[in-house]
Amino acid sequence: MKVLKRILIKTVILAAVIAVGGGAAASYQAYRQSSAEYAVNHYLTLLIDNSQAKAYACLDQPEAEKMTVDTYEKALDAKKYSLYSSYEVTQSEKRRDSSGNEYVDYHAQFKNAADEVKAEEDFTVKKQTEQIYGLFDQWKVLSTHCMVKDFILTVPTGCEVYIGGQLADESWIDRETAKASCDSYDIPTLIPGSTSLVIRHPELESVNGTLDTEAGSADYTDKMALKESAQSECKELGAKFLKAVYTSAVKEKTEDAEKVLTDVLKDAETLIKNQEPGFHPEDAAFHSVGISNFVAQFSDPVFTDDSNGAIQTEMTFSYHYAIQEDVTVDTEELQEDGTPVQQTETVSTAGDATAKLTMSYYGDAWHIAAFEMPVIPEEG
Repeated sequence: MKVLKRILIKTVILAAVIAVGGGAAASYQAYRQSSAEYAVNHYLTLLIDNSQAKAYACLDQPEAEKMTVDTYEKALDAKKYSLYSSYEVTQSEKRRDSSGNEYVDYHAQFKNAADEVKAEEDFTVKKQTEQIYGLFDQWKVLSTHCMVKDFILTVPTGCEVYIGGQLADESWIDRETAKASCDSYDIPTLIPGSTSLVIRHPELESVNGTLDTEAGSADYTDKMALKESAQSECKELGAKFLKAVYTSAVKEKTEDAEKVLTDVLKDAETLIKNQEPGFHPEDAAFHSVGISNFVAQFSDPVFTDDSNGAIQTEMTFSYHYAIQEDVTVDTEELQEDGTPVQQTETVSTAGDATAKLTMSYYGDAWHIAAFEMPVIPEEG
């Protein structure tokens, strides 16, 4: 009874409005267009007719998420609605959100001139809070239908990402779904098709290319090699590491090596003790250690799930070592009491060897996470 009463009241008011001179046509038009079905059919017709400006006026766009006309037109061009000849639309669902807003979902099939279905897409229309003339419902199409939604882009942690020339918003990063050494950007909306992509990292080669936004997701962690500057840093640290090991072995202490060996100090202490017997002849005094002619080969970066977000690479390090010690020896010359005159000679132990060092980048610096190296000098 109440519903019938509301309909009768609206009908009476509508009749009164139509009766007013000059308002009849506009009022009838508003009444005819006050359904969700009309809104979606009108909008789809505009898309096929390539009437982009008129279609833009049919969108529901919150101010914070409002697309520019240029962005909207680029999205429509990428979707190529104007290539279709007709469409068929069916209602999927009516619903309300927690705030009481009303929506109607539709599924559309776009057809060519031969009536063949060439594309399918879902559209949603939303009832507007403001009515026309205070009487007639107004429905608009949600603006994100023509955009790629929730695109996942995975990159190494610490990257600057530019999509379409714009810096990606860090609020899009979902740290719960990616490894600790990676950032997964859950990008709310993107224009369909290809857009420019730039990825910059302090230790990895930059990416300058295009992103296929309709691919569903993109992972660039396997497309970024170490920069030459990063390789140089690793080589320098590797040489320091080896020098620290040999120096500590000859001097029989590890205090001097602690800064370099921080991440692997326990394993390094064992290695140093194993190295000790091969050096320092009796009564020798440490002189110097040299690491030279080194050549390094690097494996592809590995993106770990370590809590520190480390990026790792294995470095195979070939090098020449030279350990010099000062030894006091007797000469053929005799003193007055008949004892030999002594002099100091520098004795060198040298050779070539290869070590494998696992280099780990975190906290804006490279560290040594693990190693394999020979105990030298070896027998034979």
